[in-house]
Amino acid sequence: MSLLDTAKEDGEARWRAELIGCFRLIDTRTGADHTPYSRKARAIIAYLIGREGEPVPRERLMGMLWGDRQETQARGSLRQALLDIRKATDPDDCPIIAERQVVRLDRSKVQVVGLDPRGGDDSDWRPFEDLDGISEEYDDWLVRERSRIEDAVILEAAKKVTSALVDRRGAEMVPLIRRLLRIDPLNEDFVRYAMVAEYQAGHSAKVELHYRDYVERLGRELGVTPAAATIDLRERLLKGQSAQLPSAQGHAA
Repeated sequence: MSLLDTAKEDGEARWRAELIGCFRLIDTRTGADHTPYSRKARAIIAYLIGREGEPVPRERLMGMLWGDRQETQARGSLRQALLDIRKATDPDDCPIIAERQVVRLDRSKVQVVGLDPRGGDDSDWRPFEDLDGISEEYDDWLVRERSRIEDAVILEAAKKVTSALVDRRGAEMVPLIRRLLRIDPLNEDFVRYAMVAEYQAGHSAKVELHYRDYVERLGRELGVTPAAATIDLRERLLKGQSAQLPSAQGHAA
């Protein structure tokens, strides 16, 4: 089960963890925000989500979040943070399981999402914007985890786009594709997505614009030309012959 697919297979999980921007924990039954007020309580949930249900020793969390305190004080601070999580969510349906020696995420209760389920796909995709500066060790983990999440979100976005293009819903995908191109303007898959989406949206002139911009950037930065499949796609779109992605001929959809 992947980072962005931790919901129960037989139905919607009780809690939805939104990673992009400021971390949020939402009750899927009511839509209410149950994010703990304490930053360190939020940091614990974020870290446990990253471990995907693997038990984490209490000493690990204590050292990462309260390493500058005596052991007794750090242990008490961890207990308080875990209590804050229970109070903010539901004591009888908490997304975190706290045992005597270890703490872990209850994966059956948490659905982890990358792209904002309410929209906003054209916004910044930086995860955990509110969790910087808690400790040097936690910041080091954030750097690695953000990279992992961003890679997963890009893959999630690409799958969403290709599915929509197959259904000829390209107009809906233009903002999301624009974001993908800002992240990686030399990604030929993303350029193809943009060309097909603009064609499906009735913007034929933008098909040529995306293609020309890509040709110029590719030549300037890499000294190469587009792949034959991209050239063929551009010609077919400009002739109004087809809006089918090269993915249909073996390219990942």
